Amino acid sequence: MANTTSPLDTINEALPLFFSEGLTSPWVLASLVGGAYILFSAVSQIFGYKYPLFGVSFQFEPIIVSNFRFFHRAEDILNEGYLACKDKIFQFRRADTDMLVLPYKYVEDIRRLPNSVASPTVAHVHNLMGSSTNMHIILRNNLHFRTLQLKLTPNLNSLTRPMQEEVNFAVEKELANSEDEWVTMKPYHTILDFVARVSARIFLGKPLCRDPEWLEVSTQFTENVFVSLVFLRLLPMWTHGFVAWFMPSSYKGTAYVKKAKKLLVPEINRRRSAEAHGHDIPDTDKHNLLSWMMEIATPEEGEASALAHLEVVMSLASIHTSQMNAVHCLYDILAHPEYLEPIRDEIRAVVAEAGPWMTWEKAHFSKLRKLDSFMRESQRMNPPTLLSMHRVLLQEAKLSDGTVLPKGAHISMPVNSIQNDPDVTPEPEKFDGFRYYKLRQSDGQGHMHQFSTTQERILNFGHGPNACPGRFFASLEIKIILVRLLMDYSFKLKPGSNERPANLRAHEFIFPNPDVEILMRRRPASERLPLY
Repeated sequence: MANTTSPLDTINEALPLFFSEGLTSPWVLASLVGGAYILFSAVSQIFGYKYPLFGVSFQFEPIIVSNFRFFHRAEDILNEGYLACKDKIFQFRRADTDMLVLPYKYVEDIRRLPNSVASPTVAHVHNLMGSSTNMHIILRNNLHFRTLQLKLTPNLNSLTRPMQEEVNFAVEKELANSEDEWVTMKPYHTILDFVARVSARIFLGKPLCRDPEWLEVSTQFTENVFVSLVFLRLLPMWTHGFVAWFMPSSYKGTAYVKKAKKLLVPEINRRRSAEAHGHDIPDTDKHNLLSWMMEIATPEEGEASALAHLEVVMSLASIHTSQMNAVHCLYDILAHPEYLEPIRDEIRAVVAEAGPWMTWEKAHFSKLRKLDSFMRESQRMNPPTLLSMHRVLLQEAKLSDGTVLPKGAHISMPVNSIQNDPDVTPEPEKFDGFRYYKLRQSDGQGHMHQFSTTQERILNFGHGPNACPGRFFASLEIKIILVRLLMDYSFKLKPGSNERPANLRAHEFIFPNPDVEILMRRRPASERLPLY
């Protein structure tokens, strides 16, 4: 006999069972999530942007598949799109957004768009999964940006000596003193400690900068944010709030923010009380990022708990940038040891001109043109991210050629593909540590091609008024750390390791391998950096 049950009858019979028993079944829950994900993928593909699409095998490939492909092969996908669409917009699919990738011809257009039209902050929070990683605090205002731009950068000369003092303290506390024996070290973790200490000295001042609890907060919050965002990027946005509840990295990050508030709120109140009562304020309390934020914050921005939260977020930006670049530089020195002695000779020349290291001012570090060039080349080969110039369109925007970017679009530029185009960088596959040093020898180029400068096709720090405001601090911090390490210690790869340690990659992010061990030995006193 033929089955006369209609699909509607089947659904009607199934619904009561589903609601009474089905929701208790993990298989049903998995089916619900899977079905919703498929529906989300279909809607995105049917009604999405009509630009050339890369990173997919076929048009209606499930987003989960193309997303995992981008997780593993982001550089290949972006290079493929760039080569095929040098002057055109293309797109790739992430689980959290369909990303529009713009050619460099639009750099000036994007640079000129006001933040009320194209927001870098909204894009930054979205990229860092802000609502699930405690990064959303920067959406409240731009106090962090103003403080770096108006206070930190103009005061770098007076901050140079405190940064050197903190590196000296870290060297004595963390590094071996043996001149005879090669000892094992993990550069990733050692340099993380150095950067955290130096950043804390400038962000908080003494003695709080040496508080073990703060050092733990600033380093571990950073680590947990990146663990969270790398995982959450694999999932659609609508799942993040739920999934984050079950992620140790997410609730650890929240715990570190709470611990930061416990440490900093009393300190903020203490400084405010001292000022209100007319007490003499020591320089250690006045000349640091926290006090500068307190000084320029509006009443709405100056709530102590919010300032403490912002300090944690700003520490993340500082520590991540400086640590990654410094570790990459050390790995590249190991892979290209022929550059080490010329860099040391340059440092010796500045010592001969300016005197012992602790008498140097910021301008003396600017004379280290070979080191600066090496840092920039290392960053070119190992950028922190393959994408930059991120914006989220808060309003529709028309570009100079008539192209319209729709409201809600997330745009970026393939900075790594652009800067490694042979038209921009000849022989891009070759590591030339003094590439930019040589370019600066040309007439009129002396102030160009520096680690911290941006250009229309060199966009690691962005470009224009929204370029990273902390890049000058990062450049100085990295140089101070590397000068002391390279002059006072010898480094070599462990036996059996003959190549530069391979990087780790996740989505568009590139990280130095944190587990690599190398050998180090203190140099004889006659060869070390004269400090005083």
